[in-house]
Amino acid sequence: MGGFPGAVGRSASASLLFVVDLVTFMLQALLHWWQRSPVRNRATRRAVVVQILFSGVDALPLLLLIGLAMGMALTPPLLMAGSSIGESEELARLLVVGLALQLGPLLTAVILIGRSGSAIAVDLAQMKLNREVAALDLLGIRLTDYFVAPRLIGGAISQLALAIYFAAVALIGGSLISPLLLSTEQLSLLPALATAITPGDGLIFIFKNLLFGMVVTGTACFCALKVEVSRTEVPQRTQQAIASSYALVFVIAAFFSLLELP
Repeated sequence: MGGFPGAVGRSASASLLFVVDLVTFMLQALLHWWQRSPVRNRATRRAVVVQILFSGVDALPLLLLIGLAMGMALTPPLLMAGSSIGESEELARLLVVGLALQLGPLLTAVILIGRSGSAIAVDLAQMKLNREVAALDLLGIRLTDYFVAPRLIGGAISQLALAIYFAAVALIGGSLISPLLLSTEQLSLLPALATAITPGDGLIFIFKNLLFGMVVTGTACFCALKVEVSRTEVPQRTQQAIASSYALVFVIAAFFSLLELP
């Protein structure tokens, strides 16, 4: 038992150092990209578009199914639980906060981790093992300019777009289906949903999702580039990227939830 506090302290110190190194890595990648390869550069712009297509567009069918399922599963219970409130504006606010602002970004980030985070980690780890990274360095091409920064930007844009898509599908789909299960009076929620989001909610929603997207893709790149010489490191670093992304996303979500408390 005497070594338990020390083990906890070492684990906490390692986690803190990991976060500091990750943030430094991401900031340096974006800074180098902006200085050497601005948006007008066709190669980097194409890399960003490709990442958006893979992380965002390809995930739309899956997110449509999940959004409709979550809307159908959660909207009727929330409406029944909040029926004592009576006012449609209050019910709409309950739905928007619970389903769109809190659950939506988390589920979208989980999907992004499973689809894009793991793929990015494996891709970059294989590139480093095959010495493609060293070859790019010999050509004077920075890996951060053409592989890391575009993934950070593409992942952030994809996360935000997917979260908005999920929120729209879940709220509208659930509000249209719940009258079939409860009462047609619930259709009055549709106009109230449009006014239930305040400008402050919108700003927090945008910033949180952009941060989620950058954390997921940045963690994948950071862990993948730690691969050295062995192919057995690829699954290990991929697992580390996925686990770290989950932990960081949930910690960030908890932090934003505390900020949003009245």
